[in-house]
Amino acid sequence: MRKFLAFALFLLLMQSVAFAAGPVKIAVFDPGEAVKNSEPGAEAIKQLETKLKPEKDRIDRQEKDFIKMTEDFQKQAFALGPDARQDKERELRRKDFELAEAKRMFMNALNREQGTKMNEIEKVLGEVVRDYCAKNGVTLLMAKVPGIVYFADGSTDITKTVTLELNKSWKTRPKK
Repeated sequence: MRKFLAFALFLLLMQSVAFAAGPVKIAVFDPGEAVKNSEPGAEAIKQLETKLKPEKDRIDRQEKDFIKMTEDFQKQAFALGPDARQDKERELRRKDFELAEAKRMFMNALNREQGTKMNEIEKVLGEVVRDYCAKNGVTLLMAKVPGIVYFADGSTDITKTVTLELNKSWKTRPKK
């Protein structure tokens, strides 16, 4: 409710400014969709998959081994003596902890890599959006974010155009 009231107040202020400053051209775009459907977004996903595939494969093997070990234990549990059963249970808990830790570390690495790639793409996207707005007289550009923008007329959505511009700018950007 607070977001809605803040947004309504914002629009009211924009309307009053519009009368004083001239016409206001408002557009919306979905930055997530623009990145996801762009060439740099596809390139980043491919690079991430290639870089992290060996680690993901290792975790998948470790998970299969753990599942097999658990199934074997369940089959043998009644035949084992109390000490052997406790040893196996301890080993299973240790393996479960190691697997959870490996998954956590993998997710941290994935998030770090995604953040690095997204920062690079978002820099170019920011420049593209500023250039587009300046060339096309857009005075207010809103990101389509669930819970903030509930409806926007299709004629105000510039996501596809921004995505195409992002692709062009990505190819011509200075590479590090």
